[in-house]
Amino acid sequence: MKETKITAAAVYRNGCMIKRTGKVLLQAGSQQIRLEGLSASVDESSLRLAVPAGVSGSNVQVEHPTREQQQEALKELNQKLANLQNQIQSKEKLAALWESNADFSQKESLSIEEMTAYLEKLPERLDGISRELTALKEEKDAVSKELSEARKKAALPFVTAELSADAAGEYPVELTYRDYQAFWNPVYEIHTEEDAGSLQLRLRARIAQNTGEDWENVALTLFTGNPSVSGTIPELNSSHIRFYVPAPVVKRKAAPMLGAAMMMGARPAEDTAMAECAMADEACAPMAAMNTVYAGGGTTSKGETMTEYALSGVWDIRNSQEILCDIRADLLSCRYHVVAVPKLSEEAYLAAEVKTADLEDLQGTPAAVYLKGAFAGNVVLEPDMTKDSYDLSLGVDESVKVKRVQKKRHTSQVLLKGQKKTEYEYELTVSSRKEKEVSVTVSDQIPVSDEKTIQVDVSNISGAVREEDTGLLHWTFPLAAGQTKTLTLAYSVAWPKDKQTEEIEVRV
Repeated sequence: MKETKITAAAVYRNGCMIKRTGKVLLQAGSQQIRLEGLSASVDESSLRLAVPAGVSGSNVQVEHPTREQQQEALKELNQKLANLQNQIQSKEKLAALWESNADFSQKESLSIEEMTAYLEKLPERLDGISRELTALKEEKDAVSKELSEARKKAALPFVTAELSADAAGEYPVELTYRDYQAFWNPVYEIHTEEDAGSLQLRLRARIAQNTGEDWENVALTLFTGNPSVSGTIPELNSSHIRFYVPAPVVKRKAAPMLGAAMMMGARPAEDTAMAECAMADEACAPMAAMNTVYAGGGTTSKGETMTEYALSGVWDIRNSQEILCDIRADLLSCRYHVVAVPKLSEEAYLAAEVKTADLEDLQGTPAAVYLKGAFAGNVVLEPDMTKDSYDLSLGVDESVKVKRVQKKRHTSQVLLKGQKKTEYEYELTVSSRKEKEVSVTVSDQIPVSDEKTIQVDVSNISGAVREEDTGLLHWTFPLAAGQTKTLTLAYSVAWPKDKQTEEIEVRV
């Protein structure tokens, strides 16, 4: 029987691959070995045993200890606990006896000198017994805790295998298997200074494991993939279209529900194949498999189907513990400016304009924003990949205020053209309370006509850049410290006078 120790773990978004190492003392020839240390949640079908050159193996099996084997493993600790309990009871009886003997009402034969000597000795004796009881109870608690851990350990599965060595000696062995009681999630943080022309996009990993044992000095590698998700390529079946013919209505008695086993059907062929080869002789891989590096010097590499993050150093993760570690930090070029959409909000937003190509893998990803080290809120990255740049919101900028006021809305009839016409005018003001100049981008819109008989004429947009297809307007300008800038937006909408206004969809 030989203990093994976790030395490396490859953690996926759901589950992990664990590597355990140990050494076995082998005699020349064939013999059976037993390796302990598997977790209770081991995926038995994934177990592999690696042995070095000069050793061959077969008949690799995962076994579970019987009740008798568990009791035998705990026999010594149970006996030790029982002995301590007996000693505690004996000390408690002794203390009670000393106290009861201090009652001299039924002992007329004792002299005053004898009673006085007993009473003088009693506190010291009781104090000594109390100290002995405290030590015994502390030892009992320690043994009880040790027994509890040993009980869990005794119930764990173990591996048996037939190994054949060319020569006697001590040989290293490795066990690898999958365990679903571990995972990691990416945590993105955006760190900005506003005064610089860049921001830092930091990727961190929140790693948790609940495998039933502590990981100590373990090399960690993180993979972005999820092995539990099927990798089977979907196939299209033929699609047919025909005239609909209503089915005749037939009344019949309700049939009893089919059993769950009939509904589930047979297991997929690939699952059966995996189960059949799980503990096959070829599970004893050559020693070359042991040379695989599970975690390196904090490197990132992209494979064909997933990205691998090899964390530097070794890590300690207790059972049921969650840790947070840094993976990488990218410096992205950006342009800081204030963005305002006064038609929708009176708030102005500090934004960092970045290249959408820098965020192409982060669509729909939440991120925490830190502005000059202070937490500024959470955002969801949703770059439009059809555009070259993306305004990454860094939160509300309280030092810039915007306001949109409607100055005019007048409807009249154009007699010669048989039209009705409504004129609109809005005033947009942007005020800065900053101590320095800032670049501001203001967006608004004018309606776009979907009908030839609806005419939209623009009379004043204060030099805005206009998108003809969408009607969106954009102003970009510098705003000095303490400055207020006013923009004017004016346009008119005309439509046939014989049309009811509710029949016209004018997007304002």
